[in-house]
Amino acid sequence: GERTFGMETNHKCSRLYKGNFNMKTISFVIPSRNNLTYLKWSYNSIRKNLGYRHEIMLADDFSSDGTWEWLQEIKKKDINVQIFKNEGPERKGIVYWYDFLCEKSTNDIVMFFHADMYACPNMDKEVVNKLMKGYVVSATRIEPPLHPEGPEKIVKDFGIEPEEFDEQGLMSWLNEERPEKYTRGIFAPWAIHKEDYWKVGGHDKLFAPQSKEDSDIFNRFHLVGLKFTQTWQGLVYHMTSRGSRFNPYSGGAPGKDSPEWLHTTTKNMRNFIRKWGTPV
Repeated sequence: GERTFGMETNHKCSRLYKGNFNMKTISFVIPSRNNLTYLKWSYNSIRKNLGYRHEIMLADDFSSDGTWEWLQEIKKKDINVQIFKNEGPERKGIVYWYDFLCEKSTNDIVMFFHADMYACPNMDKEVVNKLMKGYVVSATRIEPPLHPEGPEKIVKDFGIEPEEFDEQGLMSWLNEERPEKYTRGIFAPWAIHKEDYWKVGGHDKLFAPQSKEDSDIFNRFHLVGLKFTQTWQGLVYHMTSRGSRFNPYSGGAPGKDSPEWLHTTTKNMRNFIRKWGTPV
């Protein structure tokens, strides 16, 4: 799973690297559909804060906002990126793409990341340091107050759109002293060894294209004996639900559910109850 970036390229590539070469490398798995503004913000955060050594797997799920053109430009500049495209006419959804991108990735460790997440400095180190075979490790989300508070996240407003993102405010907050904290939990973004991921056969197509697929696979991880750890030192800032629920291309907006999401979440809640005999 160890990969070295830039060893066969010029010194410019080597200068772009940040981090510890002894740390295991991650394949970030990021599908996106009509989410280009957030995807750019997310990609740039990984490269700016975590360096160029990690692989980034990017998929355009039949977008109409210029995503594919941008991915092609990124591929020319970043040798540690793989890009894939759904030609349509229907979206495939994250249930399909997570399995596909995981299979195509070249590292032993994959991290299931959302296109509206900003990777904070050292998030990779904190996650990898806790990740062993038989475990799933989640980073902790910092979110603006668009959803109710919960014990698994930090609600703090550093902006709800990339153009108003208070990066300086976030960095100042991150530099404050906080005690080390690890809890038993599993939420996006989460990392796992591919060997453990495939123990349950990946995501269940019953929940395609998306919604409730995460709760389903978390149940199945638990049933095969995987252990869950959440690190409160490894952090991401999450704009929240911009892939479908609040996506303007689907009829949503920040805090406003799209009709598309309402349909899929209702359908898949029924599927979840039929399969598990209980609500999520």
